[in-house]
Amino acid sequence: MTVDNAGTRVSPALDIAFLTDPGRVRNINCDQCLVLDAHSLGDTLDAFLLAADGMGATRRGDTASRMTATLLPEEFRRLLAAHEGRPTRDDLATLLRSASQRANEAVWRAGQQDPDLRGMGTTCIAAAVTGDQAVLCHAGDSRAYLLTNGEFNQLTSDHSLIQEIVPTDDESVELEGRFGTVITRGIGLTRVLDADVIVTPLGHCDTLLLCTDGLTNMLADERIAAILARAESAEAAARDLVAEANAQGGIDNIGVVICRGPEYVPFEYQPRRALPIDRNDAPAGSSKRKNRRRNQRIGALLPIMIIALALLSVALFIVDQQRRVLLRANAQLRQELDQTRSGRPK
Repeated sequence: MTVDNAGTRVSPALDIAFLTDPGRVRNINCDQCLVLDAHSLGDTLDAFLLAADGMGATRRGDTASRMTATLLPEEFRRLLAAHEGRPTRDDLATLLRSASQRANEAVWRAGQQDPDLRGMGTTCIAAAVTGDQAVLCHAGDSRAYLLTNGEFNQLTSDHSLIQEIVPTDDESVELEGRFGTVITRGIGLTRVLDADVIVTPLGHCDTLLLCTDGLTNMLADERIAAILARAESAEAAARDLVAEANAQGGIDNIGVVICRGPEYVPFEYQPRRALPIDRNDAPAGSSKRKNRRRNQRIGALLPIMIIALALLSVALFIVDQQRRVLLRANAQLRQELDQTRSGRPK
């Protein structure tokens, strides 16, 4: 299976496109995107979508994302072909998790066996589209968004250290920008992958977006929604999103996959308060705005926590030094007492 860097419509019922770009700063493209059409899936599903973002060229992130974009779809197709009957939503969730775990094991094992690949990993978000719904499986901070009924909603939650330890809603503080992004889940990071699965409705007039952080770090959600909403086709939307991210600096690789319903009509997006989406009680992600709002409550606490830890370390060091002095003094006193008892001069 080859992984191309650009694609267009693959199904007569769905308008699907994908595109990756190295950006304006980096020479190596660690992002991989892929689409499989209904024929490739044995006409069991409408489409399979994938976006992966390798974690750093110096850690062979390009190898990890390339392996994932090859192995995960192959394993998913194998499992799908072996499945009896048309898979249900729960079946697809199980198949996606199993395929992701197989890919994870392969990438992790390669990193363990080859010193040049040690530590490599990649984010990954994959989606199985069937009928009026999509089943998504993801690990890392690559995201899924849904444009529906004029609303633009983030479906996934980032698996990063800040977002998982500090589930904040703060809009005014970007903790990742201050402390860096540390991915807590991803393909190849550990032997066992803890991936999230999300089920979302996908209507005939909706648009599903999968993307890497090279897009979301450059463009606000409202800007992404505006470009996505007015584009005449999925291909045009992918091209325009990548171009705008590059225009804003393009400091990272950019990857996007766009899936539009057959009755989608372009429109001018007007930001409104997001409405909750029924995702069948599956784990739901918060929007970037909510993530930002959560940060304010903890943004001021982090420096205090760091200072407190530093003071505690100093205090423990002082206590340890005092303990050592007391031990030496006690040993010297015992020695003098022993000498006195034995009649030897001091």
